Amino acid sequence: MKTKINLWKNWCYSFWVVIALSALLSIISCGEAGGGNDEVYDEPKTVINPFNILSYEPKTNYSIDITSDEIALRTIGQKTRVSRYETGLPGGMIIVPRNQELNFHVTNHDVDSTSLHWHGLRVPYDQDGPGKMIDKNNAADFTFTLNMTGTHWYHPHMRPILPQLNAGLYAPFIVKEDYDSKYAGDYVLTLDDWYLGSDNQLDSGSDSHGSMDVTGSLETVNKQRGSDIYPITLKQGEIVKLRFINASTSQYHTISMEGHTFRVTHLDGHYLQDPYTVNNFRLAAGERVDVELKGIKNSGTYYIRNGRSYGIRIPVIYEGIGEEMESPFVPGPSEAFPNIESQPVDHEYHLNSGMNGGSGGHEGGGSMLMEWYINNVAYLDGSEPIDIQTVSVDTVYKFRFINEEGSGMMHSTVYHPMHLHGGHFQVVSLNGTPPPRETFKDTQEIPPLQYVDIAVKFYNPGDWMLHCHIIDHEDNGMLTIIHAE
Repeated sequence: MKTKINLWKNWCYSFWVVIALSALLSIISCGEAGGGNDEVYDEPKTVINPFNILSYEPKTNYSIDITSDEIALRTIGQKTRVSRYETGLPGGMIIVPRNQELNFHVTNHDVDSTSLHWHGLRVPYDQDGPGKMIDKNNAADFTFTLNMTGTHWYHPHMRPILPQLNAGLYAPFIVKEDYDSKYAGDYVLTLDDWYLGSDNQLDSGSDSHGSMDVTGSLETVNKQRGSDIYPITLKQGEIVKLRFINASTSQYHTISMEGHTFRVTHLDGHYLQDPYTVNNFRLAAGERVDVELKGIKNSGTYYIRNGRSYGIRIPVIYEGIGEEMESPFVPGPSEAFPNIESQPVDHEYHLNSGMNGGSGGHEGGGSMLMEWYINNVAYLDGSEPIDIQTVSVDTVYKFRFINEEGSGMMHSTVYHPMHLHGGHFQVVSLNGTPPPRETFKDTQEIPPLQYVDIAVKFYNPGDWMLHCHIIDHEDNGMLTIIHAE
């Protein structure tokens, strides 16, 4: 095993100079390629939003076709070729009921080989997806029953994940609650960013490169941008449900709306015992947030934004005065693990990074490439002796994530949104301080130079992946396994 070098302590000054220049050139290139500064906004669409899912009945059987299409990501020039899932619903959406057997037939018409992961779903290990390869012109079947609800999504999980996910191969997966139909609207909003070349096609910077995070400067909602984004409509007094999904491979989104607040009801698809009201909220890569938006005006158009002018401007159009509504949200029973705060930590995961000699990652070559470590090991080609933890099903374990990275020349701040396959976990504390409310998630952002404790119980045996959902970090080492038996 190669000797691992701590990124922040042991690099020499001359190497930092090389990296800084490389990062600067990449940032300049990204700005030019992304096209974020060519934004011109017209009046918003006035058409019916197909991502308002009130009118769609849950189904138990789906045929999913992996195909490609050309979409207009820029206002000028040729369209961009992207990959997509087709299910018969907009954006490849899947909408299902709980506690019924679900069947999915997935056919790959487009990419050489892929896999499919059901992000956030508690399914048997052989249905989780990463190990089930689907070659071109071949198919695979999935069958499972869900005793859970909420906003989730599905996407490829064959390493390197970055090229296919960056090409738009993702879609929402919604398990409906009985009360969802009582909202005045139920909107799915999948956020993404794109890194395009001058020809409007996906740039080579979208490959898993092992040097720095890929963030585009062109952003979309349901693969639409700017004035092409479908509007949300409501009346004064009404309440609509908004389901935000961050499908970006590394970019975060901080959501706000001028003059309005959001009531947060779900995190990563899991209901909150104690919903809370905020002016804005943040989504790290892979996270989902469900909120309620109350109509407080009777006319005008307002916009939901993410703090950048790269294309995300979701119009909210008021259409008069409606009936005054109370929130339909009904929290489920508490699932908190008793006395978990006093339980000792069973295992620690130290998160950091370093450089290899050019032989690691998924590119090879002779240049120095970034590796991302869990407990000082980058899991690349499967030969590394990674720190596999063995646990027993139906037993509660407490894990600690320690982010040893801070600010640097290549990253303004190094957050690691850690995602666990196999189900949700309880967030126990941040730097020893419990969260203000019972919180269950499947993706938890670990701030720089801080630690987060979580508690988890595995309900199904298997080798469950644990990895950073900044996909460049995952592809270049920040992945390990928890073996449940």
